[in-house]
Amino acid sequence: MRNSKFILILTVIGGPAFAQEAAPASSEDPKPETAITLIAASDYVTGDLADREYETVSFSTGARVTSGRFSFAASVPYIVTSAPEDLIVSGGGLLGTSLLSRPSTQPRTVTREGIGDLTLQADYQIPLGGLNASVGGTIKVPTASREAALGTGEVDFGVNGQISQRFGNVIPFVTAGYTVIGEPTGFSVRNTMSGAVGSQFVVSKSSSVTLSYSYDQAATQLIEDNQSVGLGFATNLASRLQLGVDARAGLSVDAPDARLGIRLGVGF
Repeated sequence: MRNSKFILILTVIGGPAFAQEAAPASSEDPKPETAITLIAASDYVTGDLADREYETVSFSTGARVTSGRFSFAASVPYIVTSAPEDLIVSGGGLLGTSLLSRPSTQPRTVTREGIGDLTLQADYQIPLGGLNASVGGTIKVPTASREAALGTGEVDFGVNGQISQRFGNVIPFVTAGYTVIGEPTGFSVRNTMSGAVGSQFVVSKSSSVTLSYSYDQAATQLIEDNQSVGLGFATNLASRLQLGVDARAGLSVDAPDARLGIRLGVGF
């Protein structure tokens, strides 16, 4: 990449939709059996930075294995993006980052596509009396092409936690996370903090609606932190088939303007 002033923005681009609107941990004792869920998801993200627009569509596949209080998930997206040629689009849900250089001349918009970064995530449900709590760790493995500007070529990893409590059909929750960002050559980055607050509303035996506010610290002081609000809906179409849709709207200047996601999960 050419020598220039660099900006790092934290945004969800190309990340798996099923990782964006995590439901609060269950208050019920986990079952000891092992359960496997295969997941397919799609995301659409649009926004702009310094009046330069980008648009990304991703298609993700993954699997989640749950046994007792432990769960492990892996997913990888296929990304199609139309963006300035000096924008690096990197998928990975919580750890998704995009790197953008600001050269002296206006770069052209190009369309590129390819496999994104592999995301690995492990979680553990903690028994805390009447509270529902979980802690987890996430690793972004650089499987996306740096040459095609679909990834940073570096490993990111993070830790996160969540606490929730059910009151009738309402489940308020709070989440927090800390991300260590791998620093690509030519970029100056910092580790970031993130958080979310919201409530899940149980509307039937098989369906729920989630409202949330999310905050992601920018990885550089040159741009604003990412703030957004979200609305999600999840339902069981059958005993082993789950559907989820969600949408987010950016509140801060440098946040993506909008994100739409859909996911399907098949249990075994």
